[in-house]
Amino acid sequence: MKEVPFDPENDDIMLHLRNVPAFNALPDRHIRQAMTAASIRRYESGEVIVTEGEFDNQVYFLIFGVLEVSVGGNVVGNLKRLGDVFGEMGIIDGSPRSATIIATRTSLVVTLDDTAIGTLGDGSKIFTQAVMYRVFAEVMAVRLRAANEQISELSRELARLKS
Repeated sequence: MKEVPFDPENDDIMLHLRNVPAFNALPDRHIRQAMTAASIRRYESGEVIVTEGEFDNQVYFLIFGVLEVSVGGNVVGNLKRLGDVFGEMGIIDGSPRSATIIATRTSLVVTLDDTAIGTLGDGSKIFTQAVMYRVFAEVMAVRLRAANEQISELSRELARLKS
């Protein structure tokens, strides 16, 4: 993994961030402030980004690449869209990581330390937290709907097998 501090003067990165749903509602000055504690990480294929069961206080936003998500050694999905978020559950409830995330292609992510948001001025901090938690809620709702659909499908299959 190669890590560099976020450069708020880098217009290319700001353009990418402007297209990330978590940031598109924020004015540039708020993005630049929030990103003062962010870093940009480049992962090569095969590198582990997050390990299931470990603790950290980072939330990640995919800029480009493909990431594999596995739970208990079983692949459960992929992240490959600009702005895909991971690491938010640990930020919300302080729990250990629920999945392992591995880069399957060269990938670029922006990582934000949740304690860094606390260093922003009060107005920026509250606004940024509100936007981030809304994004987290949207991500969780999508994942919950998908889990409900899968549970329903598995329940039907179990009932079919029992009969």
